[in-house]
Amino acid sequence: MFEPWLERDYGDPENALRGRQLMIVGESHYSKDPSEAGTAPEGFTTGVVDYLALKKRHQFFGKVQEIVTGEPRRDQTAADRAAFWHSVVFYNYVRELVDGRSFADGGARRRPSEEMFRRGAEPFREIRRRFEPHVVIICGLETWRYLAPTIGILESSRDILFFDDGTSLYGRIQHPSWPGFDTRKWHGRIRSLMDQAERPRVRGWHERWKG
Repeated sequence: MFEPWLERDYGDPENALRGRQLMIVGESHYSKDPSEAGTAPEGFTTGVVDYLALKKRHQFFGKVQEIVTGEPRRDQTAADRAAFWHSVVFYNYVRELVDGRSFADGGARRRPSEEMFRRGAEPFREIRRRFEPHVVIICGLETWRYLAPTIGILESSRDILFFDDGTSLYGRIQHPSWPGFDTRKWHGRIRSLMDQAERPRVRGWHERWKG
């Protein structure tokens, strides 16, 4: 499986999140080389975050930073990006590379299979135990649907926005790559979730989607 992005300031009281331990869970990594599909090259996630979040201004990473910090992407400096991404754990739920070729070129519509999602459950449990995050942000409804049973949500998860498993708080968001993604709306919700993390955990507490 892929090892997560983890940098020196995770959990540090002086970090960009005032010591709060935040894990961000994306969906999957891709490769346009079909021979790499199903593999998990060492250091892949670290390389992706280092290049796209820190060296570049990739839309996905910029939006995630914006919904947590409230800082518009256009105003995020290199120092801002470094401070934020050095304070979090980033992890993709699907544990292996997905065929990133277009469907016309023989790919699989750039989507993980159901089995790929299912294989992500146990690695996720391991990562969660290892890092003990205060807050976990899950990017995308499909990832949330497969992840939800691992944290004790046994009913339909689609309408559950926030959930407390007694150890961590979980919040699901639309995938930041979705064209209609509204960073201002999601910033308000994630700020509420981060504030909630300051209170004692209550296993089973949840908040439902209100549109």
